Amino acid sequence: MSTFPHIQSAVVPRWLRHGTWFAVGTAVGFLVPYVGVSLLDLQHDLFYLVYFATTGALLVTYVRTEHVNIRRIITSAWPWSVGLGIVIGLAEVSKVLGEDATDRPSGAYFGFELLWRGVSYGAVDALLLSVFPGLIAYGILGGRVGGFVGKLRFTVLALPLVLLITATYHLGYPQYREDGVGQPEIGNTIISVPMFATANPIGSVIAHATMHATAVAHTYETPTFLPPQTYAK
Repeated sequence: MSTFPHIQSAVVPRWLRHGTWFAVGTAVGFLVPYVGVSLLDLQHDLFYLVYFATTGALLVTYVRTEHVNIRRIITSAWPWSVGLGIVIGLAEVSKVLGEDATDRPSGAYFGFELLWRGVSYGAVDALLLSVFPGLIAYGILGGRVGGFVGKLRFTVLALPLVLLITATYHLGYPQYREDGVGQPEIGNTIISVPMFATANPIGSVIAHATMHATAVAHTYETPTFLPPQTYAK
């Protein structure tokens, strides 16, 4: 039983195995908002619950099946990743605050939304749109991401994966099928820079969660930063 992963690795090329995982993840990324928002029009907090659970199940299954050494990844160059994440997070805050403010909930529900629609949604978006393609690239490269050449090789492979899954995921929402996915593509590419630069995705999670939390507080009804678009009651 313990030899099965080694037999599997010998039979299926590494790039094909991880590429198949990416195809599955990209399909899931599209189907969850397409079914949950475009078809069923779920209340946004309920939709996020489905999205969080589905994304979590996908990532946990991938990590366990492929024996991904998460500890090694997140402890490598982590001060640089966190530092870049804070810098880019502040830039995203400035961008959001440059938009016109909208109405937002008040009281306890606002606190809930700040954590649920802001921090949690931002973190899960980062897990699907930055961390997952980064892990795929890491897996295809067999963890060979050290030094300048390793980081460059990692970025060259991870960047198109980030762009592809970001576009596919956002096309699941009706608002982006009308307006296009240019803004999310640019925004998530910038947010993914800490991961590209260090092969450690922690900074990208920080930046994405910071952007979402700021959007909940300042532009709760935004059609851009927090799909699906929601109105304060």
